[in-house]
Amino acid sequence: MNGNGLFITFEGIDGTGKTTQAAMLADRLHADGYDSIKTREPGGTAGAEKIRELLINVAESKWSNEVEILLLTAARHEHVEKKIVPALESGKIVVCDRYVDSTRVYQGHSDSGMRDCIDALHERIIGKSPDLTFILDLPPRIALERIGKRGPADAYLDSYGDRIDSLRQGFLDLAREFPNRCIVVDASLPAKKIAELIRVEAMKRMQ
Repeated sequence: MNGNGLFITFEGIDGTGKTTQAAMLADRLHADGYDSIKTREPGGTAGAEKIRELLINVAESKWSNEVEILLLTAARHEHVEKKIVPALESGKIVVCDRYVDSTRVYQGHSDSGMRDCIDALHERIIGKSPDLTFILDLPPRIALERIGKRGPADAYLDSYGDRIDSLRQGFLDLAREFPNRCIVVDASLPAKKIAELIRVEAMKRMQ
């Protein structure tokens, strides 16, 4: 690993276990003596967490796709400037639960114009890409069961199945677009097995 730290992100549809695996990797790195931090998006700093609240907890308002992109970019700028870059510059390993790839998929996958906008904003305003990204992949039905959609899962899939399949495919498309940093992980494996596979791949980047 070089002296500028290492930036690792975790991506995937909800229910794949990415948050759990990000925490497991950060804990393992810390236990092995590496200077590491775990963070998340949207959020990660006080200002970015306030924007997260706007995005997630404002039930009475449905943000437009364009507004969501701008809010996410603002939160990311705060996060990168105040937390991620300083940690990397001090030689830390940064493990982040979601990053720009989630914005590319959730806000940009079905609209090439929005994807171009997201990429342009990222290049102009953020400018920091991950060194390594783990994309946890799982069939939507299993993912829904994991997050408590048992029972009505079939009806939920009937209503939103195409959307969830599209999101899953969006992450797989990103893995093909950025093969040098993206690794697809079978999230149906036991959690400890997944954690070990991830640890091995992360260690390769720290050589």
